[in-house]
Amino acid sequence: MTRRLLFTAMLLPIFLHAQPTAPPREWILGLHADATKYFGDFTDNRFSSGGALSLSRYLRPLGSSGALYGRIFLGAYDLQWLATRDMFPVFDSLQSKAGDKNRCFVAPIGVQGLYRLLVGPKAELFLGLGLEVTYFSPQDPNGAGLARPQERYGKWTAGIPISAEFECMLSENLALNFHAMLHAVFTDYLDGFSGGNAGDMYMTMGLGLSYSFPAPDGDADFDGLSDRQEREITHTDPYNRDTDGDGLSDKEELVLGTDPLNPDSDGDGLSDGDEVKVYHTNPLNPDTDGDGLPDGEEVFKYHTDPTKFDTDGDGLSDYEELFRYHTDPLKQDSDGDGLSDGEEVLKYHTDPLKVDTDGDGLSDYEEVKVYHTDPLKVDTDGDGLTDGDEVHRYHTDPLKVDTDGGGVGDGVEVRRGTNPLNPRDDQPAPGLKLIPGKTMVLDGVAFDRDGARLAPSSDSTLARLVRSLMENTQLTLEIAGYTDDRGTVLKNDVLSQRRADAVKAWLIAHGVGSSRLSSTGMGARDPVASNASAAGRAKNNRIELHMK
Repeated sequence: MTRRLLFTAMLLPIFLHAQPTAPPREWILGLHADATKYFGDFTDNRFSSGGALSLSRYLRPLGSSGALYGRIFLGAYDLQWLATRDMFPVFDSLQSKAGDKNRCFVAPIGVQGLYRLLVGPKAELFLGLGLEVTYFSPQDPNGAGLARPQERYGKWTAGIPISAEFECMLSENLALNFHAMLHAVFTDYLDGFSGGNAGDMYMTMGLGLSYSFPAPDGDADFDGLSDRQEREITHTDPYNRDTDGDGLSDKEELVLGTDPLNPDSDGDGLSDGDEVKVYHTNPLNPDTDGDGLPDGEEVFKYHTDPTKFDTDGDGLSDYEELFRYHTDPLKQDSDGDGLSDGEEVLKYHTDPLKVDTDGDGLSDYEEVKVYHTDPLKVDTDGDGLTDGDEVHRYHTDPLKVDTDGGGVGDGVEVRRGTNPLNPRDDQPAPGLKLIPGKTMVLDGVAFDRDGARLAPSSDSTLARLVRSLMENTQLTLEIAGYTDDRGTVLKNDVLSQRRADAVKAWLIAHGVGSSRLSSTGMGARDPVASNASAAGRAKNNRIELHMK
């Protein structure tokens, strides 16, 4: 039962730790009246009396509420137990008599470290552990003292005192003390008998009074401010070196000018201690770098540097990146186009969230740094071709309307089928002679072998056809594709249709209205030469125009 009470007393501070502060007392003199209980080879439920005198000294704070004390104590206790015959039936030599009263006088002197835990504004709980030396004087040095209680002798032993104490303040200096101390001594001879249960021990429990001597004007919490200064000037806790728990001592806060009663003096979401020791920000300025974001938001929400106006060094403040341009304040180049966000916004006026602001097929970086085109214009030179097409598809100069200088713009040449890199074809050849109701073979049009892709050499002929169609706007064409007789009928029909479709698509792409064109695949029908020779087969692979 006693052990359960002691265990409960040791757990009590866990449930009471968060209660209001009771300031430590510097010097405490205690006087205790105790009931004692012996545990050893011969025990019963008998209690006896005793008393102790103690002197405790406040040493230093431990955490925001705990405190460390040192104690010396001196006790004098009378241990008693009542012998019964059934206690030791096998030890006949002890010659015990029923009802014999057996006792041992013990006088411990020792030191303890006391850890003071919070209970309330007028109550304190202490847990103690220490070392002691004990003078003890059991009856009968021969082991038969249970029969001869008049014989005594003295010995010394060491021990470990373990204590739990609860104090209630009766006034500013006087307190009522409830305590229990277990004395685990290093002997098995408190009862004058050795050989039974190993390790005798005893417990003292009782009430006492403790008196706190008024403390001089010192520095109880070792924070660099005298207790008087803390009480009268800073109004901080003289027994807690960091009254507001922000990581800075009260003296440090006084030097820095922060509020020792407020863990976050500037209200930016960071404690004063973190600002000074971790993030190196100004605990008196909620926005240390002046970028428009509170230091706490920079640290915990946006992960930017609260000491840098522009964390990523791109030329935009962290606030502008987050709330105006919606760029990443931790990346110099949010869209990855090769230009910093600051350059895009402030210098080139491009969109820092788009690789290609004008959508012309060139990144903003390529336009600015490589080709020197305008990243805000799809067609910098106004020739009708996008800058991306000029660079990647036609290899023309996106800064020149007429790359080859032949007198015709790049866009016009591309649309009519001439080469914008060759000045000799800028003045187009005359168009083809188209007569309604007639049929003509479109010479000069060639395809890949056994395929339907137009050969580049076909462009000039098709360009002439476009010119003629533009001049004869009422004329319509049926484009008929033919093949030689190699392969199956189905294969030749499909191939001839694809070839006719390819010519139709080229004409539409170069400005001829689709309503004026139709296409058909004739396969190997209607040969114009013998398929027995290569020359004949070449003539049969042809495109015919049926004009209407």
